[in-house]
Parts: sequence; structure tokens; C-alpha cells
Amino acid sequence: MTRRSTAWRRRTRTAAAALAVVALTLGLTSASSATDRTPSSPAWDDATGRLDPAAFADPPSTSRPHAFWFWNGKLTEAELERQLDEMQDNGVEEFFIHPRQGLGGEFGKTENTYYLSTDYFDTVGFVLKEARSRKMKAWLYDDLNWPSGFAGGRTVRGGDVDGRTIEADPSYVPWYLSPSATEVAGGTTYDAEVPGRSDGSDTPQPELVATLAARKSGDGACATNGEARGVRLDGASTIELTDQIKDGRLTWKAPAGDWCVVHLVQRPLENYHPDLEPDEPYVDMLNPDVTEKFIDITHETYYERFGRHFGSTIPGIFNDEPGFYNNFPDNRGGLDSRGSIPWTPGFRAYLADNAGYDLTQDLLGIWYDVGATTTKARVDYYDALSDRYNEAHTKPLADWAAEHDIALISNPLVEEDLGSHKLIEGGSWFEMSRHYQLPGMDLISGLNTSAITPKLNSSVAHLFDRKRNLAETFGAFGWDLTMEEMKRTVAWEAAGGVDLIDNHAFYYSTDGERAAESPPSQFFQNTFWPRFSQYAEMVGRLTEPARGATAMNPVGVLYPSSSIMATGTPWDVRGFAGNGPDLGPVDDSWTGTSNDLLRAQLDFDYLDELALAGDEDLGVDVKVRDGELALHKQRWQAVVLPRTTVLSLESVRTLERLVADGGTVVAVDGLATREASGRDAALQRRLTALFGTDPAAPVASTKKHRRGGLAAYLPDRSTLAEVVSARVTPGVTLDAAPDLRVRHVKRKADDAFLVVNLSGDEVRTTARFDVAGTPENWDPETGETQVAPVFRRDGDQTVVPLTMEPYEARWVTFRPGAHPKGKVAHLTATNAQAEDVTFTKGTLRTTLVADRPGEVYARSEYRGREYGAVTTVDDPLEALSLGGDWQFRFDQDGAQSVTRPLGSWTDLDRDYSGSGTYTKTFTIPDGFRADDRRLQLDLGRVRELAEVTVNGRTAGSVDWSPYTVDVTDLLRDGKNVIEVRVTNASANAVDGSAAPSGLLGPVALRPQKVVDLALTQGTQVTSLDLAVEPGSASVIPGRPARFTATVSGIAPDDLTATLSTAVPEGWTVDPATVEITEPSSGTQVRTSVDVLVTPPSDADEGTVPVTLTLAGPDGRTVARTVHVTVVHSFAAWEFEIDGETEGWSAANQIEGLAASGGALRFSSTGGDPFLVGPQVSVPLADGAVVEVEMSSTAGGGGQLFWATTDGGFAESRSGRFSVESGGTRTYRIVIPRQDASLTQLRLDPLTGTGDLVVDAIRVLPS
Repeated sequence: MTRRSTAWRRRTRTAAAALAVVALTLGLTSASSATDRTPSSPAWDDATGRLDPAAFADPPSTSRPHAFWFWNGKLTEAELERQLDEMQDNGVEEFFIHPRQGLGGEFGKTENTYYLSTDYFDTVGFVLKEARSRKMKAWLYDDLNWPSGFAGGRTVRGGDVDGRTIEADPSYVPWYLSPSATEVAGGTTYDAEVPGRSDGSDTPQPELVATLAARKSGDGACATNGEARGVRLDGASTIELTDQIKDGRLTWKAPAGDWCVVHLVQRPLENYHPDLEPDEPYVDMLNPDVTEKFIDITHETYYERFGRHFGSTIPGIFNDEPGFYNNFPDNRGGLDSRGSIPWTPGFRAYLADNAGYDLTQDLLGIWYDVGATTTKARVDYYDALSDRYNEAHTKPLADWAAEHDIALISNPLVEEDLGSHKLIEGGSWFEMSRHYQLPGMDLISGLNTSAITPKLNSSVAHLFDRKRNLAETFGAFGWDLTMEEMKRTVAWEAAGGVDLIDNHAFYYSTDGERAAESPPSQFFQNTFWPRFSQYAEMVGRLTEPARGATAMNPVGVLYPSSSIMATGTPWDVRGFAGNGPDLGPVDDSWTGTSNDLLRAQLDFDYLDELALAGDEDLGVDVKVRDGELALHKQRWQAVVLPRTTVLSLESVRTLERLVADGGTVVAVDGLATREASGRDAALQRRLTALFGTDPAAPVASTKKHRRGGLAAYLPDRSTLAEVVSARVTPGVTLDAAPDLRVRHVKRKADDAFLVVNLSGDEVRTTARFDVAGTPENWDPETGETQVAPVFRRDGDQTVVPLTMEPYEARWVTFRPGAHPKGKVAHLTATNAQAEDVTFTKGTLRTTLVADRPGEVYARSEYRGREYGAVTTVDDPLEALSLGGDWQFRFDQDGAQSVTRPLGSWTDLDRDYSGSGTYTKTFTIPDGFRADDRRLQLDLGRVRELAEVTVNGRTAGSVDWSPYTVDVTDLLRDGKNVIEVRVTNASANAVDGSAAPSGLLGPVALRPQKVVDLALTQGTQVTSLDLAVEPGSASVIPGRPARFTATVSGIAPDDLTATLSTAVPEGWTVDPATVEITEPSSGTQVRTSVDVLVTPPSDADEGTVPVTLTLAGPDGRTVARTVHVTVVHSFAAWEFEIDGETEGWSAANQIEGLAASGGALRFSSTGGDPFLVGPQVSVPLADGAVVEVEMSSTAGGGGQLFWATTDGGFAESRSGRFSVESGGTRTYRIVIPRQDASLTQLRLDPLTGTGDLVVDAIRVLPS
């Protein structure tokens, strides 16, 4: 498919390129110079009015990306000043001062002593003075490296802070409660020393909190190697034996029955140290004295030094990844703390006060099923933990920030799964986030568009009425990060509700080990830095329309707090390493439900169950009003419940009131059978009454309530989007387009819809906006705004056809009063690209651009009259290939020019990162430059940035797909010279990765036909067209190739046609013939039919043409030919020979890998096992499917990574699947179509421990 840029984007790109004359580092040209701008710097939380096209074209600094500025070297004033110049020159005017490894000059040696020293604060003062003079904003970061709280080691160890001495407090380390268990037979005497005795040293010592005994209520062990886990216990039989301990020894005769004695011991967390700080201890998040000391060391010193800047030059302070590290998913807290829970000295009394009873006596329920009290004990513990965490840590920090006129920014650790919320944040993400003024998130290691992180972060902002929310982005993405991936990533974040981007990171230095520390730097060390200003402007335009706006999300998705707190034990809930058989399905349903809604453009907020329950811990008051939930300015028309295991009756009461008031509740994947405080029977009665089905054995059910209310239970999510769509006003409805995301915000009377294409393919759809008005297209890449040339009114809705380029983002806005009502000339339908529409002297005219021959039509309704026109483009519009040899030269001193075909330059220098110039001299054929033609230079594949000159004149710069430039006015008859200067990513020079680099092509000049049409009043328009995707497909004999035939057109009444497909003898096609009838009534319609073409099972390898023909009733026909290639296999590993692993090898946490019995057998020993396959070469032009036939003794998550000629293993090149325990199952992972070849596979078979058997791995045609 030809990739085209719209005329309004193309014109602006060309103009911007023509003005770019300043040569920057590496010689690239900047799209616009930020140095000449007068900074417009509203505060981050300033109120906004209606949408402002001027602010969109030139967004203020608060909307542009902020720099996470790593202070990781020996700081000098001259270099700091130079780097501030670099930032401003490239559109960055706000930054975070982030002390980092290497601070002070020597990596791993000087950072702790230099941090918070007098010299350090003097340097901060210099930068603040510079920032103030430049009208820049300098945000603070509250620690050295991360996580926050340890003050570079001073909170525990003490030390020097700006000339004053801080005393040590060894007891301020984190604590955890660790259980150890012993089996005791009834009638026997337990006689042993208890754990937790002091060794007499001055270091923090373990201490016994309680010893409990409970009778076993089933067969099996209650202890495994002393670990408290196993058989169910009888909670009602629990006895506390603590008072019977004498001189450190317990002697106890067990009553009848089999018993389990469990010692609960508080222990200091000695094995975890802040990341990059192996010698510094972390701190106790549950001790308010710790936070008070942290504030005194860090915050108060900053304020004493720089208080005059607070609230102006210093807008806020970043609090990074605090939390509980004892039972961490990757065991960084040490194996000794596995299975433990967070604790602090004296916490038993706090638990009793918070819960209203001595909760510690019921704590066996954390590790065991103890019957009726299990759920309540777990909920009460995690509720108290969250309360204490807020009281001791987050609230004091937030209160201090508010009192000093700055914002506290949150960045909790591991947003992606519910189990991590339980382990690290204490049970409720929302309760932990309550007090922060600026909610934050981070995105590290790569983009996974199925991650829920932006939605979680923006939901926190909406729930607590915060003005903005921030995303720290690109940490550990690697030096192969490209501007295209940056564009796609921030567009995804913005579509998810993020409105402030913090670019991780701008490195002060990349010397030595610094280059490998959470790369890449996106600063002057990176090859793309000279083009960063274009990215900065685009980010500003992605976020500016949403700044200060109200989110118009029609759906609330339950955040299942009670299920998180009460489901699973510390042994089996492992967060990102797997959440076990109980919480795992809850987590899968939560993320799956979220993505199903987003793929249907049903935007939502997460609603914490605690908010629905009116829990005072959240401090919000959700109301039921007119069949909706209401909070602040938010309104939710429907609530969706993913799978729950536990619910509170208080939250159910809110759902009942919503339905009774005419609202909607939809539950999927399972209903809760346990109530948060133990009222199980009451919960089941209420849910049965609400949904009309028994929660213990639910079946599909829809129950109507008074005032039109509806409660529905769906056993799976296959019809979820359909059911919800019918019950809400979504803001916008699209034809099926699962790769598009839409965000709807409102600023005063104005509506703005951000539409983002997450795929690498062009997507065409029709958007039906629930707004009556004149739509405008606002382009984040160029800043240009214009009325949409094609739209129509349909009652209270506005219908707009959308053609979205790969990874494109676009705002569609409605501004009442901005245009004279009913007097905006526009088309209502066309099958070409409309550039403009005018009405002058009684004539309605349009300029259209066609990229292939055939009929071109336009229809309009203007001032109550209908207009139409049809013409035929008979120009073949054949592209002119610029293949063959080109001249190539590296842009470095002494480089020689070589003659060679297009392709990666890595065969010349595998470690080169920088620029290279490709030059081609060619002759334009006669007639190719016709006056009614527009000529697009299509560069094909570029790695990564391209600057084009034609005959010595600048044509434009392109930083991402589609790599096309309009060269119409620069070409001449006869001989022409094109130069393409390409800059690759930094990875080859830094990592030696030899990633494909340069102009890969194919390059071609693609003509387009410019059609000037005068529309005639009363003309009826009829047209018919056919498109078939993909243009080719590969299959194995006996398996079908799937083609999608899209019939489009327009007719005065119904569009009718017959679609038929001709295949070779012996082949089958289904369906062979299809009758098409679509109501049109003068509007453009589109419908798709899947056609399956299957070669016989004995077909030879080879390629055959297949023709699809569309015939209309008036005799017109349209034919399209596709090609089917028969292959017998791409790649397959069947493991049929014992001892032969066929090139697959263990890479991490895999033991016993061997081929035997026709399968590959091995054990997973941790949370991140993976094995790597041999090298292959499989073209992916048509995509592929990888089948993994596998069995596992444990359930969890699986992931398949693929490396291609475009790059190695990455999150963006992977597919996830849910692994079920038990028998052999076939998992299918789709590798999307792309202009690259598959080179290697990596299988991550499980997110936990277990034994696995892989029967086969096959790479098949898609």
C-alpha cells in the first residue's frame, strides 16, 4: 500500500524544512530553532480555558518534554551552562536535577560523599540561578539514584549534609515479618528454642513477635523446609503461645489432632540495598521518624538554601520508587525474606488499633487458608499496612511539599500487575497514591501497548482531582531507541491519559560505565539530538490540548482492591514473576478487560473498590446521579467488573444504587464469592439479586432493573464491548479498528479527541463523534490546524472518515463558534485525498489527490443543497524505481565514496553511528512531470533519520514512517541528482550491535494525480471500488491463505455488487461468490469480506495469481490480483532425536535442558526463565505465526521474543500468552507483517518455577 502524507502535513513539513538552515551537531538540521522563542511558562497546574490553536502551534514549556538530567559526572559550571544551552536550543526548558551514579567524577566511588555536600548544593544554586535567568524550570529529585528515602545512605548511616553532621540510626532499616513453621502431632510435646534471639551486637536484631499454633484441617504438611505454607489450618483453633516462652524456649504439649506451630519473627532487611548503591541500606517505610529524618536531611536543606525559588523556578520534587522490597518478585530482598510481609517494630499494636482487635492472632491467615477468618485477616492487614505507609511516608512528604508551595511527584514501582501492587505498594495502588499532588509512572525497557500503566496513572489523577499526571519514559530502552519509537511511545501514553512527559534521560556524561546505566541518553551524545526539537514540539502538541481539561471517559473499570489484598499468599503471589493460581486469573482478567475496551475505543478510568465503598482512606465521595457515577467533574455511565474473588458489601451497595438509578454494571470472567469482612452469605445473596445468577456457579445473565438500569454477567469477554457500547455514549465510535486508541477531553465548551494509530500500517476507518459541529484536524507533527475537508452531520453526531498513517497521532477538535454555522464548505464523501474545498461565485470546487487510476468522486451537502461530481483518472501513475547503484559516503573525515546498491552500511563499518550520504543521478522520463501530477519521493525503509536534497535544494527531513517527501517543485526534466543523508541510532557505536543502518529502500518516485473538480448541484454520485489485503500471502499445502476484500463506494440508495474469486484447478476458495448490499443513500460505505484461498494438500512450492472481481449492476467491474506462495515450511523444531536440542539452548533460570522422547524437557528455576533458538532467516513481509506445543506443571505467563534484521529481542518484538498447567496445549503467537526477516526466537515459557515439556516449535505462514 502506498504510504501518503496528507497535504496539510506535507506542505508544513516542506516549509519547515526550507527554513531550517542552522547546522547542528553531526550536521543534521533542526526543524525549528527553539532559541528564538520567548518561553511561555505557565505553572504546571495552571487553569486553562478553551482550546487555543496558537498554544498548540507553539506549546508552552510545561507541555513539552521535561529532561531527566542525570548528574553523573564531575560537574563544572561551564559544562552545566553549555548543557542548559543545548536543552533550550532543542525545545527543552524544564528539567529534573537527578543525582546519579558517577556524581562527583568517579563512577561507583564519589557519588555518596559528593551528594548533599556543600559543593553539591553550591552547584545546584548555580544551576537554579541560570535557570531563573533563562526562564527555565528546575524540578528537584529527592535522593541519589533510587529508590527514595535513604538520602544517599545518611538516613541510616548518618554523615555530612552541607556542613552539618547527621547521626546514624541503625534501626531505621526496613523490617519484615517472617514465619517459620513446625509440625507437632497431638499428644506430643514441642520443646525447642524459638527463633528471633539477639546475638548481642549493636546491629538491628531479629525479634519474636508472636508464636501461634493451629490445628491442621486436612491431610498434608503445614511446613516445607521450615517455611509456613501447605495444608489448610483450622483458624478457630488458633492458640497464642508467646506467653509460654521462657528464656527463649517454648515447651508446649499439643492437644489432640495434628498441629502447626508458627513463629512470627520481625527481621531487619539486610540483603536489599538501593539500586546502584550496594553498600547503603534502605529504610523503613512504616516508621514516621525515618521520613521525618529524610525530610530534615534532604528537603529542609534544599529549602534553607533555595527557598526563594520554591513555587517558581522549582515547581516540585520527584519521589522515586519507594516501597516494600522484602518479598520482591526478583528476590532482590534476598531469599531469607521470601514469603515475608512488611513490618516495623511496634506494628502489632498499630494493627490492633487499626483493625479494632488483636489482628496478629489471626495473621496465620496471611500464609494459610484458615477458614472463615482468612479473608478478613488478609484485608485488615493490608488495609492497615496501606494506612501506616501513608501516615508514615507519603502524607508527611506531600504535606511538606504543599506547605512549601511545590508539588510532590509519585513514581511507584511496578505498575503493570496487581500482584506487584500487593507486594510492593501494600495492597491498593490508589490508597498509596492519594497524597501526591502530581501522580507519576515510568515506562522502562520498551513499549508494550498492552500494558495498563498510562490508564492507571491517569485514573489516579482523575480520582483525586489532580491537574496533571506524568510519565517518566524511555529508561533502559537501549541505545537502539529511535525517534519513531519515541513518537509511538509518547502517543500511546497520551492516548492513555498522560499529559506530561519526562524524558529519561539526559546524561551529563556517558563516559565509561555510565553509557550502560539505564540507557540511552537522549541528550547531545545521541545521534538524533539535533532533531530533538521536532520531537519536543510534537510532544507539546500531543499533551497541550489535554492540559487542564476534563476527561470524558464513559466507563469505570473496577480496581479490585479486596481481591488483591485477600487473594493468594506471599509464597505464590510473585508480581511480575507470576501471581499464582488464585490472583493470576484476577490479574489476567483485569488487564484483558482493559485492553478489550481500549481496542473498541471505549475509554475508561479505573475505579478503586475502596472509592465505591466510601472508604475514608481514599477521601473521595463517589455519588450516584442520573444513572451515572459522579466524582469531581468525572461521570461514568457504566461500571465493568473484571474477575473478582472478593468484594465488600459497601462497594456492592454503590453498584446496586447505580443500577436502580438507570445505570449499568457489567461483570465478566467470574463473580466474587467472598466478602471483604467475612459476610460471604450476604454478598452472594446481593450479587444474585443484582445479576440474576448465582456467583458460586454463574451463567450468562442480563437483568433489567427499574428506571432502565441493567446488570449483566458475561462468562467471557467476547461480547463485552458490544454490551457496554449499547449502554453508554462513548464520545466517538469507530468502524472496527483495534489498533486505534482514542482519548476524549473537554476544555470549557470545546471537545478534543486524540486518535492514535499504534500499528505500523495505515488504518482507514470512519469516526462517528457524539458532537454536532465543525471538526478540525490538529496535527501534532506540524502544529497546523484546519477544518476537516470531509465530514457530514448525522443528527447530533458528526461523521468523519479517518486515514491514519503508521503510528500517527491526530487531534480532532470541535470549537463551537469558531466557524460560521452551516457556511463551512466541505465534502461529505470522496474516495481520494481532499486538499481543500471552496465555494466561490456559486461554484463548489475541491482539489483531490489520487494515487491510483480509476474513478474519483466527490459529494457535498452545502447550505441545504446536494452537490456531486465523478471523473476518471486514466493516468497509470506508475512509480519510477530508483534502484540499482548509488554513491555512498560516510560523513567523516577521510571517508571514500563507494558505488553500491542500497542497503545497510554495517558491512562497511558495523560499529559506526552517525550519518552517511547516498547520492543518485537519474533521468526523468518525458511526461513524468506533468502539470497535474504531484511527485512523492518514497524512501522505503530508513534507519533512522533522513534529510533529502534534490538538485542541491532542500526537500525536507523525515524522522519516522512514512519516509516520503514531496519533491514536485524540485525535480526538472532530464538529469536530476538526489542526495539522502541518513543518520542511524547510537547503538552500533555504543553497543557494537551492528543494527541495520542507512537507506535500505527501495526508493521510488511515486506520482499522484491532482484533480480539480467542480461539483454540480443535484448530481447523483455512484462509484464502486475494491481493495484486497494483503497483496500476497504464503501458506503451507492444505492450509488457507486469508485475504480481506474491502468493497467501498457510494450510491444514491443501496450499493450493490457481486464479488467473485477465481482460483487454479484443484484449489478451493470460500466463499467463491458474495452478494454485496450496503445502504448508502449518498454516503460512502465500506464493507469487508474474508476470502480463504486453500491450495491442495499435495501442492508444489511456487507462486500463483488469484484474481478477485467486483461487478456492479450497471456493468462496471473492478478486478484485483493477489499472489499466493506455497511453501512447505518456514522453520520447525520437532525434537525427535534424543539428545539433539536442535540449536535451542538454556539462557537463564533453566535447568536440565534435554531432548528425549520426542520433546524438549527442562525445569524453570525462577521468575525469568528463557531459552534461545538457533539462527533462522524467514521473510516477514506477510507476517508469521509461531506455534509452541507445550505442557507445564504450573500456570503463569509466557512470552515469545523474536529478533529480526531490524533489531534484537525487545518488548516491542514479542508476544505474550497465558500458560495453563496440565496437558499439552498449543500456543499461537503472531508476528506482524513487516519489512524485515526473522533471525532468531527466544522463548520465556513461564513466569515462575515448574517443569516443562516442549513438543514442537514451528514458524508458520500467518
